[in-house]
Amino acid sequence: MKAKLLLMLLFVISCSTHAMAQTYYFYDNTKVFITLNESEVVVSIPKEYDKISERINSNVKALYTINDGYFDIIIISRSDYEKLTSLDFWEKDAKSVIITPSFFIESDLYNQYGEAFSTPYVCIRLKKEEDTDLLASYLEQYKLRISWHGSAFRELYILALTLDSEKSPLEIANEMFESGDFANSTPDFAFKGSGAYETVFVRSITSATTEKSSEIYDLQGRRMAEGKLLQPGIYVKDGRKFVVK
Repeated sequence: MKAKLLLMLLFVISCSTHAMAQTYYFYDNTKVFITLNESEVVVSIPKEYDKISERINSNVKALYTINDGYFDIIIISRSDYEKLTSLDFWEKDAKSVIITPSFFIESDLYNQYGEAFSTPYVCIRLKKEEDTDLLASYLEQYKLRISWHGSAFRELYILALTLDSEKSPLEIANEMFESGDFANSTPDFAFKGSGAYETVFVRSITSATTEKSSEIYDLQGRRMAEGKLLQPGIYVKDGRKFVVK
């Protein structure tokens, strides 16, 4: 099994030694404390490994499914994950799988509440559009790839983990932000949708809904409360970005 899987698994296990184990991430330069959800694990398989995805799905029960263009992402129970790691094919298939944790978020900051699933993405904003060489050095360091780059807002990027990445999105996002080199860096979370308990969506720019809707999301995919005044920033509605000043 590759080192990145061991490191991610150790991250989850180390947190699970305490029922209320907490960590944090940065959202709009504010530290948000989150609690590990010990009972669920996020499994992401690149879509080109469809046979592996089929094999995994035939042996475990997906509690939720995240719609994404690059990965097949499912959330499974801790017991199903332990079962998965004991199966004969797992040692080989694990080399093509990314494991990330689930969390509970309870914060008044932008109405972030409930169960949050860590997807294999990190959302960042450069301090200057020209800082591409700096970004390239971090891509190499953390073995990331660019999943999305803004056209109107060219300092914005969504980075995806690769099978060679050795740290979790949370660890990478925090380290990049704490380096002081970036204006913002946050892991991408998918939240369990209101009334949609079988399917959730990664509502980042790359997969923002294109259906006509009154729903508004921020760049991290969090739905904004209806009728509440939006803070200054960039948001997505009907698949299009708009700015609140």
